[in-house]
Amino acid sequence: MLTIHSTNPPAMSVWKNGAPVSAGTPVWLDLVDPDEAERAHAESLLGATLPRRDQISAIELSSRFRSDKQILRLNIPAFVRAESGRGAMTPLGFVLTPRLLVSLRYADSLAFTHTSELATSANAPEGSVDIFIGLIESIVNVAADRMEETAGELSKLSRAVFSDERGQRGLLRGTLFKVGAAQRQIVQLRSAMLGVSRVIGYLCEVSPDWIDAKHVQRFKTIQADIGSLSEFDQQLSDRLQFLLDAVLGFINNNQNDIMKVLTIVSVVTIGPMTLAGIWGMNFKSIAEYDWPHGYAMALTAMAISVIVPLAIFKWKKWF
Repeated sequence: MLTIHSTNPPAMSVWKNGAPVSAGTPVWLDLVDPDEAERAHAESLLGATLPRRDQISAIELSSRFRSDKQILRLNIPAFVRAESGRGAMTPLGFVLTPRLLVSLRYADSLAFTHTSELATSANAPEGSVDIFIGLIESIVNVAADRMEETAGELSKLSRAVFSDERGQRGLLRGTLFKVGAAQRQIVQLRSAMLGVSRVIGYLCEVSPDWIDAKHVQRFKTIQADIGSLSEFDQQLSDRLQFLLDAVLGFINNNQNDIMKVLTIVSVVTIGPMTLAGIWGMNFKSIAEYDWPHGYAMALTAMAISVIVPLAIFKWKKWF
């Protein structure tokens, strides 16, 4: 899909193959998993070729950033699908010129939705660089929201793990799955923010003459925001690790309790099993067979052989 955002006046239209050119001056071309016709039309408006998905996905720094006169090519290999907060990682590419911004993505994103709404409002950004900065700011804001949601989920998990009901069946196992999902979310956001940070750092370093001082200042503000998110990300990672250690510790304690029960059962049954084995031997010389109350005494002795070790274990507070 190719969405064309124009200025004079601010407008948005979805391009269809063979459709007439919309009124206004194109300032932002947003391509979502484009086909060949959409790519060709975007390239005709841009006056340059667009990178392919495999080029955007490349992790080499030389492939991520390229500056060619008035054209900046910026790639983020790992970008989060932010609509659900649990989506797959997809690449995100930008081609930025003084008059036009082209974005190439392969999944829906809440940040792009917000920026698209802003670009068609009365307070629409003036040019391609302003739209690009607004888009990056929206990406960072969505990432911050996702981190806050993850922090709330971790708080709920922590209360569940350290509550009196932590021993209920399946709770600890379910918590492990939730911890894994939270860890995956944090790793995805970290990768996305690392890519954004490198893009901003490159722009501040290159800083072509058509990116003025106010733009550079906004880039630095974004860098500071990403730095704050990195600190928050580290706090979340520490909480996740502590929670994971706690869950594994409780699981280990539960396993130890099971082994303790099995040990107690095996120990307390040694006495009666031994007595039953002795008195069950078919020898004529066993004197207890002739006792008037031998049967009752045997049962009493077997009961005592069970009660005594249980009393000792209770005194030792083993159960």
